[in-house]
Amino acid sequence: MQLDPMTQAEYDAYIATSVDNYIRDTARAWARPPEEVEERARKDFAELLPDGLASPNQHLFTARLQAGGPAVGLAWVGMSERPSGRAAYIYDIFVNAESRGQGVGRRLLQAVEAKAIELGATRIGLNVFGYNTAARSLYESAGFRVGGMGMFKMLERP
Repeated sequence: MQLDPMTQAEYDAYIATSVDNYIRDTARAWARPPEEVEERARKDFAELLPDGLASPNQHLFTARLQAGGPAVGLAWVGMSERPSGRAAYIYDIFVNAESRGQGVGRRLLQAVEAKAIELGATRIGLNVFGYNTAARSLYESAGFRVGGMGMFKMLERP
């Protein structure tokens, strides 16, 4: 698996769909209408990627099975300094639909971990929506563990 820095064209295509996907996924996860989560989602992206590909401490990659091959996915990793050392955070990791079910996700996750080490990280984290059981299973099998868990329940009025 090879991680190449995203090109501007790849970034533009990513941003064109990822914000809407994040809105959809957040609304689904928290059982809220999309319009209730849209403002916060757009603000999150604007704060994290104020300068697009040149945003400080943000690394966006296109994943390829081999050099020069077609894209099979992508990853977005943010870096931060913590009292315990440099930390990586996976904001997004995605495998194209036609590449799923072939071990590409696991290979991509391994490549992201290696890239985080290369960037000086001693710790890596991520968030996964509760309904995404396939991703949760992958992350758990790769050694990630739950550090906290947000839960909710919809209440019916009498």
